Amino acid sequence: MRTLITNAFLADGENLSTEPKDVLIEGQTIAHIARAGTLGARLGEHHVNADGRMLAPGFIDTHAHADHSPLRTEDDTSKILQGVTTEVNGNCGFSMAPINELHSDDFNSLVERIFPPQECTWSDYSSYVGALEEGEFVTNFASLIGHNTIRVAAMGAEDRDPSKAEMATMERLVDEALEMGVAGLSTGLIYPPGVFSSSEEITRLAKRLPPNAVYASHMRNESRYLSESVRETLAIAESAGTKCHISHLKMADRRQPGKLAEVLAEIDSNRVQGVRVTQDIYPYTAASTMLAALLPPWMHDGGSRVLLDRLNSPELVQAASRQIGDPQSTFENYGLQAGWDNVVIASTGSHRFEGQSIESLSHSLRLDPVSTVASILREENLKATMIVHAMNESDVETALRHPLTMIGTDGLPVGTGGRPHPRGYGSFPRVLDHYVRQQSVISLADAVRKMTALPADVFGLVNRGRIRVGHVADLVLFDPTTVVDNATFTQPTLAPLGIDEVLVSGEHVVENGQWMGRRAGKYIAAQH
Repeated sequence: MRTLITNAFLADGENLSTEPKDVLIEGQTIAHIARAGTLGARLGEHHVNADGRMLAPGFIDTHAHADHSPLRTEDDTSKILQGVTTEVNGNCGFSMAPINELHSDDFNSLVERIFPPQECTWSDYSSYVGALEEGEFVTNFASLIGHNTIRVAAMGAEDRDPSKAEMATMERLVDEALEMGVAGLSTGLIYPPGVFSSSEEITRLAKRLPPNAVYASHMRNESRYLSESVRETLAIAESAGTKCHISHLKMADRRQPGKLAEVLAEIDSNRVQGVRVTQDIYPYTAASTMLAALLPPWMHDGGSRVLLDRLNSPELVQAASRQIGDPQSTFENYGLQAGWDNVVIASTGSHRFEGQSIESLSHSLRLDPVSTVASILREENLKATMIVHAMNESDVETALRHPLTMIGTDGLPVGTGGRPHPRGYGSFPRVLDHYVRQQSVISLADAVRKMTALPADVFGLVNRGRIRVGHVADLVLFDPTTVVDNATFTQPTLAPLGIDEVLVSGEHVVENGQWMGRRAGKYIAAQH
């Protein structure tokens, strides 16, 4: 198939063209780029008149959790309608493989707290990729291997150091995933069982990575101990000799405005000394994760069944409450950082409580906030997520301005229902709408670079992220003067406007802002 796009201004991943261009696509790749009007009409081509709109490489979501979207019958259009053509999955230590039958209960309890129910017919990473490829991909699928998942496969959900044999198993599992083209290793160090792991354990695993693979981390703390967490993350990457990527960099404590600028300066200092470090953000002042993350780490030791037993103990719930209320607590303490009025239920298995804050629920249930959380988790069998309004807008802008910041939605796959964070449906148009056009925080060329060329280079996505002859024709056509992010916290699944046309591997999948039902994505093996 041949497609001719005419009269488009190019945001090619690095620069903006000053005059309109024509772009000819043959099959899956870009064949010619020329001054508008010089390619001429070609018989049998699909013609798109850009009419002066902006043509960019397809956007790359550097932080996605769409790990089993290809397996679902329902098309997950949350990203493609934003102009996203490639998602990097397997973040925060969560991946859908490998699975050890001996610890399958722990695996299920790990993933079912954030992902919709899914029958897993695979065991190792290779068979997982095979299962994905039996389905079809709405967007291109790249991935990291998750530390939480491989730790569960090797030793379950226990709070202890791995044995020599268990460590060797985890190293083997990383090697096997690398053979299947994962872009690197991710950790989620506020979640069990990653929260139980030492820096030494993670460093040993990171040392399995090739030098140009990525160690990506949801760090141990993104608030009071943010600086210490950054130092740990950078030290692991430096010791392993690999790239470092900080997931959803933020200061998740609105009581510390401006702190993020100091942290970025420290990161830059390490970069000058040779540490290859980048970061992504989502362009909002609220975070979102599983509701159980409000609890102290010791409550998670032993897995979901033990956690539920502890939640049924008034004495242990009160012990957790005292620890959460302690200003000296060292774990990621969202209840203390944001305040209970800023912790809002996003989704539950029964769809009760959604859209309500813990503070308001505690009044209606006549319980203290932690007992309220415990009650919800018991009733919902731990299947509950939350939104936490914890950041300052000035810090979001500071992070976005940094030249090595990329954009990630941190969005979950369809199927959880409720009121998810709008970032899953609006992050990329929000950058173009709010931070480029309205607030002029960054330029249009820089925004596109952060969404395309930069992540393609960092995650080893060869021949993507730029409009170049020979590159894969993942493209998005949009109007930078009218693009609008419609997703809100009350209506989080509304699609944007102004993202007009999207091509994946040369196939037209979005036309006039409408999904055409064509799954044209592929599994992408990163090249290190």
